[in-house]
Amino acid sequence: MNQSPNMILSHFELYVHDVAPMETFYTRHLGFMVTDRGSGPDALVFLSRNPHEHHQLVLNPRPSRHPRESPVDHISFRVATLEDLRAVHAALMTCAEAAVNAVSHGTTWSLYFRDPEENRLEIFVDTPWHVAQPCRFPVDLSLSDEALLIWTEEQIRKLPGFCNVDEWRSDHAQRLEE
Repeated sequence: MNQSPNMILSHFELYVHDVAPMETFYTRHLGFMVTDRGSGPDALVFLSRNPHEHHQLVLNPRPSRHPRESPVDHISFRVATLEDLRAVHAALMTCAEAAVNAVSHGTTWSLYFRDPEENRLEIFVDTPWHVAQPCRFPVDLSLSDEALLIWTEEQIRKLPGFCNVDEWRSDHAQRLEE
């Protein structure tokens, strides 16, 4: 019997050569909405069609770091609870090749690692907050749930866009309807 937590496909991040026509294609022809954008010449563009998802697709204008020039930066899966995330983390820690990095994006607690063919994967669980993206900082999953919640909120409370995720989802749903 498989004891692994259920994982739901969440989003893809694609390396793109020219972000402007890609953004136009996904927004004009497929109905995606830009939900966030980084700053500077290598700004990530976050897009979604789902009122419950901050992003389903990320356009990344930086050159691929993948040795085989894959257009995919990473494939992301959502788990339901911190307990599930910790179970995946524990399982991955038995694989020396995985080189797991635990981080927070303010909106999530995430594990990043590579499979045997160097494809980058993310497994994450949502936090109760929203902050503007991109946002990323290391996190200690050995903290208790309560301590991790308090510590993470302290890190993001003053960041742009900070709010309760339900507030953000309500606003996002309204903007998608307009």
